[in-house]
Amino acid sequence: MIAQDPSSAVQHLDGNPAMLQVVAPPPTELPQAPAQIVLGLYLRGLRKAKGESLEAAARVAGQSVSAVSRWERAKSPIPPSALQNLLLHYGVHGPHADFLLRSLPPHDYTRNEHKEHGYAARAPFDHWADVAGEEATARYIAVMRTASEFIQFSIQVPAGLRTQAYQEAVLNPAVCLRPDEPVLGLPRWVHGIRWAEGQQRTVVLDEIVLTKPVGGRKVMAGQLRHLADLVSREGSDPEGLFIRILPMSPVLFIHTVHWPAEVTLHGHRLVTTFGFFPSYETGSRAARTVSAGLREALSAACGREETYELLVRAADAMERRAAS
Repeated sequence: MIAQDPSSAVQHLDGNPAMLQVVAPPPTELPQAPAQIVLGLYLRGLRKAKGESLEAAARVAGQSVSAVSRWERAKSPIPPSALQNLLLHYGVHGPHADFLLRSLPPHDYTRNEHKEHGYAARAPFDHWADVAGEEATARYIAVMRTASEFIQFSIQVPAGLRTQAYQEAVLNPAVCLRPDEPVLGLPRWVHGIRWAEGQQRTVVLDEIVLTKPVGGRKVMAGQLRHLADLVSREGSDPEGLFIRILPMSPVLFIHTVHWPAEVTLHGHRLVTTFGFFPSYETGSRAARTVSAGLREALSAACGREETYELLVRAADAMERRAAS
């Protein structure tokens, strides 16, 4: 048995778990366009893969070192001409480069000067669907690995928490439509992206994880025990990892969103989803709704002790069935 953590669940303001609107995400700065945030990280990944310094990138862009550093951290907008020069220098050209250039807001764009429109209450550049195939997948992996903190909901064990056997089953090309870890065939630059040191991560797993024998019952039993071990070490791990099981009994808004997460990247908070292609959103009502949905799921999830016990019992059951 492990000690119950009384602060592990998020409480609604009125104690009512059904009231999604009362769960507000943390305050943030004026939201930046998600394409600007992700492309800044992309430029940094390309530069690192090429083994170049900020000084070298600054010479290519015709700008100062501090300017390039700010672009990579989405602290200031990237001039289209500088982005074009850097992309060409890193070997990104043709339709892909054109798509990235079209994705950025104008250099003088300021979100608070534009009205929000539609049910999602979006300003013009609040949402970015990254449809650039393998490069889009690589950018999503880089975002998740580089984020300083994030909360995510998943119906399978996500990247970074898997045993080798489970990962081989999940990333089997015969069944995996889109990998969420660097694999052969993905762009070379993403293989150099490491998990951020000191990353604060909260993972809410749907209860289906306890019963779906991915890779076979023996493989799944090992994966469940690995998760239980991670839960048992909460508080002693410098990465600040928290894992919770969400029972299937409550049907929540978050069940309708594909692989949702809220991540903080270089101080910018954005919502990500990972369906047919990665998408990113900041500032809009839609983004706030997903953030609130993640917190609603966390508040409805089992506590630390119950999560641990569920994982151990499920592993035992998997092992018994594997042996029968």
